[in-house]
Amino acid sequence: MANLVGQTLGNYKLVERLDEGGFAEVYKGIHNRLGVAKAVKVLKTLVTDDEVRTFQTEARIVAELQHPNIIRVLDFDIENDTPFLVMDYAQKGALNRFLPPRRALPYVIVVSYIKQIASALQYAHDKKNLVHRDVKPANMLIMDDDRIVLSDFGIALIAQSSGLHEAVGTAPYIAPEQIEGHPVIASDQYSLAIVAYEWLSGEVPFKGAPLAISWQHLNAQPPSLQGKAPASVEQVILRALAKRPEERFARVQDFADALERTYQREAQQAQSSTQPIPGNKIAITVPLGDLNATTGFSPGPPIPPMVSAGVMITHYDDLLKDFHALNVSYQSRLQILQRRFEEEKAKAEV
Repeated sequence: MANLVGQTLGNYKLVERLDEGGFAEVYKGIHNRLGVAKAVKVLKTLVTDDEVRTFQTEARIVAELQHPNIIRVLDFDIENDTPFLVMDYAQKGALNRFLPPRRALPYVIVVSYIKQIASALQYAHDKKNLVHRDVKPANMLIMDDDRIVLSDFGIALIAQSSGLHEAVGTAPYIAPEQIEGHPVIASDQYSLAIVAYEWLSGEVPFKGAPLAISWQHLNAQPPSLQGKAPASVEQVILRALAKRPEERFARVQDFADALERTYQREAQQAQSSTQPIPGNKIAITVPLGDLNATTGFSPGPPIPPMVSAGVMITHYDDLLKDFHALNVSYQSRLQILQRRFEEEKAKAEV
């Protein structure tokens, strides 16, 4: 597909190509009259007259999704037989850009992110019976208020209805039944569990060439999380990763809730025994409800995991409240947070 920078689609001049996937390219578009920036997703297909109505029907379903953790679709149209959608522009970009490669994230961050994405998925499952089909960190965006939102809802469905019939999904995250061409609601839960596994361990469970990864999804069990997560947390992840959809949690929200409850129990036990939670470099005990309301620190790009200190830091809430009082930029808060952790680690090692 040719680079469309400089061209105009609808009311938007495309000024920058932001991303490219199997089904579409994403551009930053500036409204010709209002001057506001939006994301313009251009599908890699041309639609025939017979496909126009199908595209419009599917696009309307996606546009009707109204949830704080789902990126809003504001408009859709077809120009020169090319379908495109206009969405909110997430200036901070995709979450995976902020994740340190091959490093585990603190449990409190994992739980916060999983809960936000699970809430979005559950809404789409309940309201529209819509399967996302491509849940992965690259499709999770960071909004200006640090909310995590899920993008590309229904894009695979729209692309297929518009003439693209290639396999849907991304190899490391795809559910077994989806590989076989039969995606169901529980397929999204499997993909989200792969994401949780990756964030807890620092890597996806199945690796290799696409065909090898597909075989593993269908036939192999993921490597143990022993030493990276408590056994109780691993059991929650493994249930969501069951090969048969009916053996997973009844709902993706149930998976997220189970992960949170299990973490809370582990955190309480670790605090009472003054031992760090297995797998976490430094165990973190902050409330798992609304992080923004309870600590003044919204769950945006992750706090970098720290070097092992073998101690339990129980006053993490106070550190986060300090950042709220400082009223500094997000990146500055991260730097200050890391420096404070290093100071606490050094004191504990003396």
